[in-house]
Parts: sequence; structure tokens; C-alpha cells
Amino acid sequence: MMNHKGNTLGVFHRAFPVELPDEPIRFMTAEVKNVADIDRLKYQKWLSKSESSVLTLGGQAFGYGIGMEKFADEGFSETQVVLKDSPALAEGLIIEGLIDDARTRGRHYFGIYRNCCKMVRDEIYAANNGYIVKIGYDIMAVHWTPASDSGGFGLLIEPAWTISRENTRRGPARAQTPEMEATLMSMHGILTAEDYVNAFVDAHREFLLPCGGKALVSDQPITIFTNLQEES
Repeated sequence: MMNHKGNTLGVFHRAFPVELPDEPIRFMTAEVKNVADIDRLKYQKWLSKSESSVLTLGGQAFGYGIGMEKFADEGFSETQVVLKDSPALAEGLIIEGLIDDARTRGRHYFGIYRNCCKMVRDEIYAANNGYIVKIGYDIMAVHWTPASDSGGFGLLIEPAWTISRENTRRGPARAQTPEMEATLMSMHGILTAEDYVNAFVDAHREFLLPCGGKALVSDQPITIFTNLQEES
């Protein structure tokens, strides 16, 4: 979104609506400033395969998952949250639940942030002129207001790829060709980017949320747009 000659330009998106549970869900909560070693709690799921984790939003920490009662030892207390009433928390849990589901299907995630991530398949790639290209997805969980009949939550899903030098551990290289992209798409048995995205949605129409409950993803995308706000 940007300003140009006094006008604010918004961006339209193709979003797949996500339905979340209506009932309250149990969490453990605490103020971040009162929790020692908060980073250890936030990343324990990814580092030690714990079934419980902590997500922080501003000054508040939310513990969830199987065995979350242990967070009482860290100063957390039990509460209940309706996800639809806490959009930022819901977005993070949608992404985490989607990653958990995708990992069971052989996809690998990287670049995870609170409400977005990227995913690739390590075993599917194209090699050309010393470069390896792996195709995947760039995914973001979003919330829009006012809430529509679809619930006001959704997923933005775009094809993405990583490019690295062959036989090295160096980071992504800035190189790609249409031929390599076409090769990767054909390896997935698809003709267009839209087909590629739809195939991902079909594979993840329903998945468990790490806090409990299920997320249901519609295969009928809708058009949403950014809130038009003047830039400072």
C-alpha cells in the first residue's frame, strides 16, 4: 500500500476463507515481563518437539497445547479465549496448525513468522547451470473487518521458490529462468499457478489447531482488500 499524489492505493487479495471454532478454548496466559527465559518457551516446540508452546503478542504470552499446565510453574494462569475475538492470536495458530499438517505430508517449512511462512518439498527440485530450484508456497494468515459470512479469517497462498547454488551450503542465489519454473510445475503435474495453489488447499481443507479444535479451509476463494489508511 502506498501514497501517490494524495491518493492511497489498496491491494486486492485472493483469500481462501478459514472457519475457526466458535467455542472458548483453554489457554495459559501471563505478562511477558513476568516470565523468565520467554524465548525458551516460545521455541521449545520446534527445538525439542514439545506438544505445548507459547506465542507472544505485545506484552502478553499465551501458552497452549497438550501439557500446557506446566506453564503454571512459569507464572502462567488459566484463561479461555474465543479465537474470533483475538485475531492476531488466531492468525498465528492457523499458521502453526497448517505447518503441523503440512509436515505430515512431507512438506518442509522455513522462514516462519507469527502469521506467515514458506513451504517447500526438498525431494522435488530442478537443477540447471549449477543452481537448484525448489518450488513451494508463500502463505499468510489474514483477518479482515468487518467480519463477513465466511468468518473474517483466511489464507493468502502464492507459489514461491528457493534458488541455491548446487553442492554448496550458501544462501539463496538470485537466478531463475522461465524454463526452470516450467520444469518444476510440470514435475507437480500442473499447468498453472492457480492449479498449484488449489492443489495445496485441497490437501489441507481441514487441520487441527495446536490449541485444540479444527480449522476448515474453503476451496472457494474470495476477494479481500487492505484497509485504506493514510501513510504517515
